[in-house]
Amino acid sequence: MVLERREWKGTTGGGSFGQKALIWLFRHVDVRFGYALLACVVPFYMLFNRKGYRAINDYFRNRGLKHNLRRIYRNHYLFGQMMMDRFFLFSGSRQHFTVKSTNVEYFNNLIASEGGFVIAGSHAGNFEIAGYLMHQEKKRIHSVVFGGETAILQANRAKILSGNRVEMIPVSDDMSHLFTIKAALDNGQVVSMPCDRKFGSSKSVSCQFLGRTASFPLGAFLLAAQLNVPIVALFAMREKHMTYHLYAMPVETDRTAVKGSKAVAGELVREYVQQLEHILDIYPHQWFNFFNFWE
Repeated sequence: MVLERREWKGTTGGGSFGQKALIWLFRHVDVRFGYALLACVVPFYMLFNRKGYRAINDYFRNRGLKHNLRRIYRNHYLFGQMMMDRFFLFSGSRQHFTVKSTNVEYFNNLIASEGGFVIAGSHAGNFEIAGYLMHQEKKRIHSVVFGGETAILQANRAKILSGNRVEMIPVSDDMSHLFTIKAALDNGQVVSMPCDRKFGSSKSVSCQFLGRTASFPLGAFLLAAQLNVPIVALFAMREKHMTYHLYAMPVETDRTAVKGSKAVAGELVREYVQQLEHILDIYPHQWFNFFNFWE
């Protein structure tokens, strides 16, 4: 298998020392103190992280939006807030967050069913925090994650997720994680993975996304097609006053209308992309792929 060169790092910044410092800080001060500091730091991040700046500027120009400098600032600020929210939860604090939900009944019905299913995430909003804020005891959820994070982040992530019956499957270069994923679905469990970035696999589908052609990974959708299990898109979008709005959207197509699992998977990808576009119409500033996304 030929692996593609990845244009994104897939790791959280700050290093072990900076991440430990944030956790210590939020054990002693309110996270809103961090937001105030963030407002001063963001302009410097925009100035020196030119690759990310250009990528988000391209995203807003592609959408035909104006006042891009202000929009890029808001995008970076929201991203920083969401990273701080994550470390605030690592510090043991949860009481400040409010959770809203749309169509969560569909998700709960899948959890209550006997069969397995796939959760399709993205880098719109704060997908990871959904695993921290949602709690269920029926099924074990296997979350596919990039394995290059620091030990301190991985340990804190695992600690919180384990309380919600979530365990992690690190992505491996030899693709052995695919066997773990298939076994989980065969056993009626749940697999969660981001579906807007290619993890090195050559299997992808080119779709029209926000008016231009972009490649989306086929893997999660091909699994759902081959094993005939449902797939649901889950978005955790940040709103005012430390509120997260969770959206569950079924990714459905007529699987009898096309022949072959790859064709079915392609239709599922296109349905997912439409849902991603819909979420970004509501929350245009919460797109956090800081690299050249379009072909």
